[in-house]
Amino acid sequence: MAENIARISVVICCANVADTIEAACRSVAWADELVVVDSGSRDGTEGIARRFATRYVAEPWRGYTEQKRFGAGLCRNEWVLVLDGDEECSPELGREICRLTEEDKERYDLFLMRRRNYVMGRYVRSYSPDWQSRLIHRGRCRWADEALHDARLPSHPSRVRKLRGWMEHGRCRRAGFAEYFNGRLADARLRLIADDRYRRGKRCGWSDLVFRPVLAFLKFYLLKGGFLDGTFGLLIAQRAATSVQLEYAALWAAQEGGGWGAASADASSTPPPSPLSGETNV
Repeated sequence: MAENIARISVVICCANVADTIEAACRSVAWADELVVVDSGSRDGTEGIARRFATRYVAEPWRGYTEQKRFGAGLCRNEWVLVLDGDEECSPELGREICRLTEEDKERYDLFLMRRRNYVMGRYVRSYSPDWQSRLIHRGRCRWADEALHDARLPSHPSRVRKLRGWMEHGRCRRAGFAEYFNGRLADARLRLIADDRYRRGKRCGWSDLVFRPVLAFLKFYLLKGGFLDGTFGLLIAQRAATSVQLEYAALWAAQEGGGWGAASADASSTPPPSPLSGETNV
């Protein structure tokens, strides 16, 4: 694979991912450069990452978008693949990236790829295809102003191409039920979403609290095929509905001037895990 590759850097942003960082690093062994940006690991992540990284940098958590932008800025190549510490580049995606021609890289600013998400060790059918803007030309792309779901944008809509390969998200995690629900991290995530929506002028009414959770459940259980996964699919749809209800309740609290409390303030200073797909888009 290596002889076909153009000069491409990979940046992995991480914190406390000792169970997944080795798989993430090994999945991009074909890359010309691997930069790891660690925002405060205390579990052995650093030692593992240093075995693989061309460059290892400790940097306090800046937020989902700013941390990745900072990491991309450290890379020596113009083309950068952006990953989180619990994500992997599949062999199929790696081969496809290596086959990109100079003409491809001149014609496009970024390449989209699907992400396969896992919760409690199982693939979540209803979160797919979950397109991600992760292979970017850092000089031609701009970074979207998103608090939770980071994204890159091309200089023109025509300068985007979808790849056939995919990323794996959470495949090697050993978190168990904590992946399904973690109150402290959920609290921090809710604050990010509510503050971002309030800043953008969105407001919550009674209809949002009544109908949006129901629509979220129907979307993930019926429209996206969650029912095909049995009880697991039901749990995912219920989680989506609960998440949406809490997000709009938090937005209502923000517009009413409600405080967040000490627990939320503490949680917001901790780097959260990579957000899962779709639940904030209902």
